Amino acid sequence: MKTEHYSYLPSAIFSSSESDSIKALGRGVDALVQAQAEDGAWEGEVVWCAMLAAQYTLMCYITGTPISPQRREMIKLQFATTRLPNGLWGMHSQSQPYLFVTTLVYVAARLLGVNKDDPLLVPAWEFIQAQGGVIGIPSWGKFWLAMLNLYDWRGVNPVLPEVWRIPTWLPLHPKNYYCHTRLIYMPMGFIYGRKFQTPLTPLLEELRQELYVGDYDAIAWNKAKNTLRKAEVYNPPSLILRIGYQISAIYERWHSKKLRASVSDEMIEMIHYELRTTDYTSLSPVSGLLNIIALWLHNPDDADLHQAINRMQGWIWEDEQKGLRVTGARSSTWDTAFAIQALAAAKPHIEVSDSLAKAQTFLATQQIPEPFPDFARFHRINPQGGFCFAGVWHGWPVSDCTAEALVALLNAPSTALKNCDLSDSVRFLLQCQNSDGGFGSYERRKIASKLEWMNPAEMFANSMTEHSYIECTASSLEALQEFRSHHPEVMAEEIDTAIKQAGLWLRKQQQPDGSWLGFWGVNFIYGTMFGIRGLLAAGESPNSPAIRKASRWLVSKQKADGGWGEHFQGCLTNQYVEHSESQVIQTAWAMMGLLAVGTNHWQTIAQGANFLVKMQLENGEWPEQDWAGVFFHTALLDYTLYRSYFPVWALGMYESRRLERLE
Repeated sequence: MKTEHYSYLPSAIFSSSESDSIKALGRGVDALVQAQAEDGAWEGEVVWCAMLAAQYTLMCYITGTPISPQRREMIKLQFATTRLPNGLWGMHSQSQPYLFVTTLVYVAARLLGVNKDDPLLVPAWEFIQAQGGVIGIPSWGKFWLAMLNLYDWRGVNPVLPEVWRIPTWLPLHPKNYYCHTRLIYMPMGFIYGRKFQTPLTPLLEELRQELYVGDYDAIAWNKAKNTLRKAEVYNPPSLILRIGYQISAIYERWHSKKLRASVSDEMIEMIHYELRTTDYTSLSPVSGLLNIIALWLHNPDDADLHQAINRMQGWIWEDEQKGLRVTGARSSTWDTAFAIQALAAAKPHIEVSDSLAKAQTFLATQQIPEPFPDFARFHRINPQGGFCFAGVWHGWPVSDCTAEALVALLNAPSTALKNCDLSDSVRFLLQCQNSDGGFGSYERRKIASKLEWMNPAEMFANSMTEHSYIECTASSLEALQEFRSHHPEVMAEEIDTAIKQAGLWLRKQQQPDGSWLGFWGVNFIYGTMFGIRGLLAAGESPNSPAIRKASRWLVSKQKADGGWGEHFQGCLTNQYVEHSESQVIQTAWAMMGLLAVGTNHWQTIAQGANFLVKMQLENGEWPEQDWAGVFFHTALLDYTLYRSYFPVWALGMYESRRLERLE
């Protein structure tokens, strides 16, 4: 990576504390630029949990895909470095132990050659035994174990492939599901239709003894299918869903083999389409691993199967410190768009050399240039003009990724935009607006019901359909407003209508105390930063009651050391939970929300800046603290570059507002 160094721009005489803040900004810019790749991009690892590395191992075992000895050691290193203090594994680094994750890691490690008496696995075995075995593992765990002949399919609630044949106008049709949900359950349906199990081996026989208490052959599997470890059930199966399972079980006994074969062929076609429009990576590694298994069952010599196995490497991060990780997402476009905006905020005060222009040139190449063939037939919206979270190769554009990229590019040199049409990005955004005025993520919600009553993933909630999200709506509002200021004649009526409807929706979502509830970050601080920025973009006055109330809420949450800190437990309860320690990323978010309003609450803002200065490391970076990303309420993510560009962004805004006060 090329190293570039900042220099101060002459602007004013600084006090010692002010000098400290601009020096911190310069060091932060320098560190951020050093993290930039040669092509102009930024990408930090998106860290989740060992579940994905375990499932990768299980997929390789099921399909007979070899894992080199070196890679086996790297996977085992990942398992060793992701243990909780009690030696078990959880949904994330701060969670309780999960039978689901612990079991999958245990099985994967055993398949990699780790002895059951190895210190790596002894706590896991003791935990599994203390739970009465793995009978109560959540449904996703039952499914993976069933494929490995370590759980009987009679103990797995049906995942019927025939659901894809119900009339598309019915709300229950999978086309209405949230895209991640439908693309996970699509290969699951194909696999369930085959009820495939790997051949029983001596090692699997040993695992049957290790994973259960008592005789495996004596287990009452019909009872097991509805047995769940309560500590892992965030979203209990509803009564209607349980009745649906019973009806599905009856259908499964008498289903038409001809119909199933026909539906299965259609599902393979959908899997092929998904692979070919995502550079063979699939929407996520979770669905991608299942797609590989489904294709392997259909045809072990399928050319797309081998492409997908090779491209699985694109989800992998690997080093000697933490071993092999399968990332929760790739984030090049997302990180680059935010880093550009952070540098743009710093640019009036710190020279950023050619880093900004280079980044904008890269980002412009990440726009999806044209529609995919037959996108509507495969239940997709037109992706043209959109930007993906990962990169153009991923094929699944997202509203807020597109919006943040649009803002980052609107002031780019024309040479950078020669092959990029930002009006197409606006058209993509408008496709993502829901009827209530808010914006979904990958697409608009297709039905009125959120279908949570039929959510089969007990560990997650609000995952069945698209929603209107505070963050996506606010980002889209900012992008549409910024685009309108640059191109007032383009799609003026459509943009005005979208802004008006989105602004009304965003106002309605404000909590009585002035905050907004986030969905993709922890949690109220994140949502409130976006809520403020979104309302301002919608035309709200900085002195309006809604903005003043939101600002007062942020001020009220400042801690004694000048920072802000919110604990992830609030994601589980939808209540604000104060953290015992101030967090750098959340402090930057709070400052950005307040600074967007103006110079009100200046003492509070200055104290936040002082906290960021004090927390900065000698190399210009900020320390790793609690993870700040989240999805579906329970799964924390560590976006590793958040602690690099958000503090720079906040300090850049701070310096600009400080100069306003001096004028």
